Amino acid sequence: MVIRPVRLEDVEDLRRNCFSAMSSDEVRAVVGKELARDGNDSVWLVAEDESGEVVATCTVTRLAHRMCRHRADLGGFVIAPRMQGSGLARRIVDAAREEAQQWGCSILEISCRGGTHAENAYKGLGFVEWGRLNGGYEDFDEVYDQVHLAMRIDPR
Repeated sequence: MVIRPVRLEDVEDLRRNCFSAMSSDEVRAVVGKELARDGNDSVWLVAEDESGEVVATCTVTRLAHRMCRHRADLGGFVIAPRMQGSGLARRIVDAAREEAQQWGCSILEISCRGGTHAENAYKGLGFVEWGRLNGGYEDFDEVYDQVHLAMRIDPR
């Protein structure tokens, strides 16, 4: 398993394995926008399986406000269903933590829908809940709490 920054040639794998509700053009636009960013405080990571197919993704972004520069946020954390339960989530979190450590961050954050597998998975990876917004997410006819979790990391 290789974890590395996203490339434009990852679009079809990302669409098929991680963002199936999006079209190829939509995924290409999002990837293109990320690759065009000028800055050192964000990285979009992907994980390739042994065949070179992208099977997981997440972004790591250092918070911009001067009082929050010691914090980094994980977003878009998606693992292809066939790879769930394989330990890949822990490997991606480890890679994200390394990126955040290089920026001098001491806190890694993530949020998710409450009452879902993701909430339990993140807690199993060592994240601790620090806040919950009742009804913070609305998805079609479903309403979920937005759960905020964090993990302390050692900055470099």
